[in-house]
Amino acid sequence: MDDGITIRPLREADAEAVVELYAKAAAVEPRLGPVTLPQWYQFLKLPQNRAGRDFRVAERDGVLCGLAESSLRDQGAHHSRFLKIVVAPEMRRHRIGLALFDEVLAIDADPGLTVQTLVSSDWPAGMAFVAAFGFVHVESEIGMKCVEPLQPARTLAAARATIEQASDVTACAGEVARIHNAAYASDAAFRLYSPEEMAQVLTESEVWIASEDGQVSGFCLTESERNAMWIESVAVDPVRQGRGLGQLLVYRVLAAHDVSIEHPCWLNVSSRNAPALKIYRRLGFKPQHETCRFSATRGELIAARERKFQ
Repeated sequence: MDDGITIRPLREADAEAVVELYAKAAAVEPRLGPVTLPQWYQFLKLPQNRAGRDFRVAERDGVLCGLAESSLRDQGAHHSRFLKIVVAPEMRRHRIGLALFDEVLAIDADPGLTVQTLVSSDWPAGMAFVAAFGFVHVESEIGMKCVEPLQPARTLAAARATIEQASDVTACAGEVARIHNAAYASDAAFRLYSPEEMAQVLTESEVWIASEDGQVSGFCLTESERNAMWIESVAVDPVRQGRGLGQLLVYRVLAAHDVSIEHPCWLNVSSRNAPALKIYRRLGFKPQHETCRFSATRGELIAARERKFQ
């Protein structure tokens, strides 16, 4: 690495420089961004990011030229670290990404800790990086888009369910956390949330709740952009799945937002979640792109680092 480049922890004052870095990177790799200042602040507030405590930046002559986002996710029985590295296009091939990678690996001590990262299938440099370290492809996130919602068939759940936007997100945080933790427990990207942590997450989202017989049965979290909307998360209590409730919930949310060609809805779904993929297709969502999730243990990555990057 260039001797003029230093690696240090992220600072609060780096926010605008991070936004600028993302803009540069997105000009070459659109899947990387861009990111607005409010979005960056919101991202740092997520419980697993701990205000960026484990994030690292690369700096040259006072200019931020690289970033490693690093979050530790509580998955119940164990933890996993999620890693994302962004380097300014003009500073690539200076081993900045490798230096940031080393800094993140040094945070933990457990060689068995799982490290995950996401790479777009159409990003050759990113795919080459994970291949060099021996990361294993465990699943893909399928980006899907809906411009014309298709109404689902009427089911027993449709006759019994009440679906409405939550007026007080803190009041439903405990039930949302309970359903999230049960529905996503087997997901590769699972993150266990306490009611207090979920309350913090919900303050940044629009929350829709599905109830049956006075019992919260499912939820849908959405976020709006200038000309589109995102479904960030949707889940139904496992004991109430298979009756069409999730499909009805998503359709009601799409209808409430007047989804159309001019105002589409986007979401990401795991390639391993066949039931969800089937539901979204029935609602009018169509696959647009694939982002691959890779995984390896910290010990495996350190060994690969020593073999290939002396």
